[in-house]
Amino acid sequence: MSATALGGAVGAVARFQIWQIRDSSRWLMVSTFAVNVVGCLLLGAALGYLSGSRAPMLRAGVLGLACGFTTFGFYALHGVTYDAAWHSVLYIVTTPVLSVVALAVGALITRPVAARR
Repeated sequence: MSATALGGAVGAVARFQIWQIRDSSRWLMVSTFAVNVVGCLLLGAALGYLSGSRAPMLRAGVLGLACGFTTFGFYALHGVTYDAAWHSVLYIVTTPVLSVVALAVGALITRPVAARR
């Protein structure tokens, strides 16, 4: 459990630092979108790489990191409260689709060859 908590703390701090780069509602939405897609890609890659391995602490740390880093709860808030309606719809629709695709791609490109058969 401590690996999950440590990973979550690191992920949350990293996400917060990215948000602090600029102070605008547009940057917050764009960076949240990017964090979700990249976080899902990295989670998929890590889990694909770890598939079949006996590394529960590493797996717990990776899950904590990804879940602390990605921001789907905050994503929903941004989608509902952003001023430009069309951008909100585009943001709400594309983020989960690209995030799921990114997770699958990450898992596929890092999965050991033996596990693919």
